[in-house]
Amino acid sequence: MKKIALTFALTATLSSGMVATSQACTSAIYNHGSASLSVRTMDWFGHDDAVVVGVGSGIETRYADTKEGLTAHSKYAALKIKSFGPQIVAEAMNDQGLVARILYLGLDYTKMAPEREGIPDVAASKFPSYAVDNFASVKDVIDDLSGIDVIQDLVCDLPNHEGECIPAPVHYHLTDAHGDSAVIEFIDGEIKIYHGDVNTAPSAQYLSNDPEFSFHMNLDKEQTEAGSTIRAYDRRLRAKAILDDMYARDVSDNTQALNSMKAAGASVFAGYSQLDPYANDVFPTLWTIYTDQNAKEIVLDRYDTWQIERYNFDMFNNEQPKEVILGAHPRAKLNK
Repeated sequence: MKKIALTFALTATLSSGMVATSQACTSAIYNHGSASLSVRTMDWFGHDDAVVVGVGSGIETRYADTKEGLTAHSKYAALKIKSFGPQIVAEAMNDQGLVARILYLGLDYTKMAPEREGIPDVAASKFPSYAVDNFASVKDVIDDLSGIDVIQDLVCDLPNHEGECIPAPVHYHLTDAHGDSAVIEFIDGEIKIYHGDVNTAPSAQYLSNDPEFSFHMNLDKEQTEAGSTIRAYDRRLRAKAILDDMYARDVSDNTQALNSMKAAGASVFAGYSQLDPYANDVFPTLWTIYTDQNAKEIVLDRYDTWQIERYNFDMFNNEQPKEVILGAHPRAKLNK
């Protein structure tokens, strides 16, 4: 009876338009034994040069273009992926193993908390950089949130939005080398934080897109099985099923776990022309990234190059306050 009722509820939600399209990304985190890993896809129609940069500590950054925009010198070196024309830092990991990433959450759900007088501002699109530049752990980031205002900013010239500036439709997934993770959203003007490790906050190890995260948590509570579509909740549930199986099989060796994570990446990969029938549009996977928080390494797999790229902190001077381009799509025209 429970499964029948849940299926009816999902169907009703879809027909009412509450579950949005399959835009953007899927993220999954695995911490067990010697393994501290994650996988993430970037799904968006168009092309992404996905420029990988190494950023040394000590760089001064202004994190919002407002009167109260926060300015700071970074405490940690970081690997970052800059996406699309606006060069948004969609993915970042610092030399302490803290990972912060942006995923899409539609503006039907996203509404930042009211700005407070005298509180420093961090722009929504710059929050991952702010996190990895200045903090060593997920807990440190969360403890800092009460002292800043994450404000809505405009992102310009995204694919299919050329010549247009739109509010950043985002939520965040964080993890670190200690196995701590968090989902951070801004819903109806209120910050929502889902925080813990795989034992205390198992749902927070997996994130996709619309609707807000509480919906996905309820699917976990009801033990919903994944479908085969590229809708957000199906992609998330497929990744979760694979990692749940890894936990059940006690995959604790780092190398074995990293190899097994490929299955999760493959399960959420959206083919370049695969149609989302609910949106009558396509949102292909442009790249997939695997992070190793202990080794401080990222592995990048672009959908169309058939080359695996590896990046780590030995590739640039971590103590020099400078940004160095480490890699990009072969089509990219860069001034190195």
